[in-house]
This record gives sequence, C-alpha cells and structure tokens, in this order.
Amino acid sequence: MYQVNLLPWRRQRLRRRGVFWLCMFALQLVLLLVTVAVFSLQHSRQVQRQESLESLTEALTVLTQRYQQAQQALAQFEQQKARVELQARNLQHNQRYRQFLQQLSVAVPPPLWLIALDGSLQGGLQLRGFSRHSAAIAQFEQRLTAMPLLRQHRLEEVVQSKDSLLAFTLMAWGRDG
Repeated sequence: MYQVNLLPWRRQRLRRRGVFWLCMFALQLVLLLVTVAVFSLQHSRQVQRQESLESLTEALTVLTQRYQQAQQALAQFEQQKARVELQARNLQHNQRYRQFLQQLSVAVPPPLWLIALDGSLQGGLQLRGFSRHSAAIAQFEQRLTAMPLLRQHRLEEVVQSKDSLLAFTLMAWGRDG
C-alpha cells in the first residue's frame, strides 16, 4: 500500500474553512452593525418627529387659544358696538321727542289744555285736550302745521260738554328721520 501525506491538504482545507467562517462571521458582524445603525437612525428620526409633533401640538394649542380669545374679543366688540348704536338711536329718538315736546309746548295757545299724549311720532300721536274757545283749537292746528317734526295731522273729534267746554282729539304723524 502506498502512503500519501494528506496533512498539507487537510491544513489548507481547514484553513479555507476557517477563513470562510471568519468571513461569514465578519459579514454577520457588519450586517449586525448596519442593522443597529439603521435602527439607531430610525429611532433618532422618530424621536425628532415626536419632538416636532409635540412642539407643533403646543403651537396649535397656543394658536387655538389665541383664536378663541380673538373670537371672544370680536364678539364683545360687536356687542359693545350694537349697544353703542342702540344708545345712539335712543339718544336721537329722545332728542327728537324732547324737541317735539318743546315745540308742542310753544304751539299750545293759552286758553287750551292738553290732557293726554298717546302713541309715538312714527306710529301716530293722539293728542287730547280741552278749550273754551274753538278759535284756540284752530290756532293750535295751524301751529301744528308749522312744526317741522310733524308730517301731517287731522282733527278727529270735537265734543262740547254741558259747561260749554270743548273736548278735542287730534291725530298727528311724525316725519321719518
């Protein structure tokens, strides 16, 4: 039988096998490091996104509160504006009514008494009064015609009582504005 020395061949084979497994281990180590790096990068990006989301959420909360405050301020402003406009209209109405009453007091001749004033200038005023003379009622009508706040008027009724006192009812309508 022949004897063959297989030792160098076995050593080379073992060495190649060792190199192969060493390369495989190095490759696995590199893959593991790459995977860890990718996961680390993903984690840092996730943390950044979470922080960004939290800061945007805080900013949204602040802006929402400011918007609500602005809406409340606008609503208060609108209410105040409506209140001021109402007061201005009331003041204008009161001034016109006061002016009308001043003109009316000047228009009443001495022998005539007004006892009632019902209604409004826009809806129609009913003036009731007494006089002993029909000329005073006619003079009162003429003076009402000259009043700038009255658009028109008419004598509704005149009734003479037993003691010769004339009771009259007059309707008057104011001008718009």
